[in-house]
Amino acid sequence: MYANPTHIRSYPVKVCFNDAERELIFALAQYNRIQPAALVRELALSVATAAIKNDKRQADAALEVSNQALWRPCED
Repeated sequence: MYANPTHIRSYPVKVCFNDAERELIFALAQYNRIQPAALVRELALSVATAAIKNDKRQADAALEVSNQALWRPCED
């Protein structure tokens, strides 16, 4: 089915959001016409890539997003 089996995404990560954060993600996903999970995945990988590359501009943007408390651990 896949040309390269390493491209199969089989490791889920659970992330919890409050009502306002969820609404923000759903609104942004709807605006961009993508699924909310795909949006969160893209944002997470973008932030991680910027941090690794040490891209100052993207890292600053990522830090601003983190400061707005979009990324925090879930309480189980």
